[in-house]
Amino acid sequence: MSTHKEYALIAILATAAIVGVGPAFGFCPPDCTPKTNYTAGLMTGSNATTVQPIIIPTTLPLSLSTDKTVYDRQSVIDVTGHVQNVISGLPVTLRVSDSLGNVVQVSQLTVDNSGNFETKFNTSSPLWARGGTYTIYAQYGVQQGMRMAQVQISIGTGGGGAPSCQPNQLSATVNNELYCIDYSINGGTATGGTLSTSSKALTVNIQSTSDGQITLKIPRTVLDAKSGVKDDSFFVLVDGQEKDSFTDTPSPTTRTLTIPFGAGTEQIEIIGTQVVPEFGAIAALVLAIAIVSIIAVSAKTGLRFMPKY
Repeated sequence: MSTHKEYALIAILATAAIVGVGPAFGFCPPDCTPKTNYTAGLMTGSNATTVQPIIIPTTLPLSLSTDKTVYDRQSVIDVTGHVQNVISGLPVTLRVSDSLGNVVQVSQLTVDNSGNFETKFNTSSPLWARGGTYTIYAQYGVQQGMRMAQVQISIGTGGGGAPSCQPNQLSATVNNELYCIDYSINGGTATGGTLSTSSKALTVNIQSTSDGQITLKIPRTVLDAKSGVKDDSFFVLVDGQEKDSFTDTPSPTTRTLTIPFGAGTEQIEIIGTQVVPEFGAIAALVLAIAIVSIIAVSAKTGLRFMPKY
């Protein structure tokens, strides 16, 4: 074949390719929907340039709500939700995170035949010690059919939005974050507390009128003393002097300290080995048990605990 014929053939093939591809990629009718509004187009009718866009829905068929938006430290949160299209045997997964993103609770709920589900959360749990905004995430479905919803609530906020604790709780702050610690005292009053991330300590300010004692139920997620995975002793100072005569009653989620003091005492300092925003090993274990159970079910159902981006 001569060179001229080869060039002519190439030109014909190129023209055919442009004409054939043009309607699909090169033209847009007057009513063409911008690509940002749809994920794919369906070619319809005899005119190949007619595009029927597939619109992404603005709302997903999963709803979630709470009975209130603001709660105190001794509240029960009623959580309800609804799934539009029920998948038999598939539960809804709820995950609650605090203002720093720490997971404080995980649970799976059964969906009834009408698509409804409900549960209750108790804010008195030590894992809910941080004040501020909490987010409840709901997840339902598998793979591409996954649906998600979320709702935000506030814990420990009084009128005007200022963080507050209950009368029987000590307000301790660190980096503008509020933590509420259950306590009782005789022989004086507690006026407040501060947490130090550098010294890993809780400082309690008191006004004592006589000899007495203070009992603090400290969440492990706020302050803890560990040696490896085992509990270690706290170092306690009363007005700067080391205090050995105190009791420490541990539980899986708290360390309850009862510390005696004399008349005129102004400050008690409790020094541990880890403090917020660190996460105590025992408290993490409580969540790990729940998370492992979620993962076990997820492996069978195809449900992903975390969304895929």
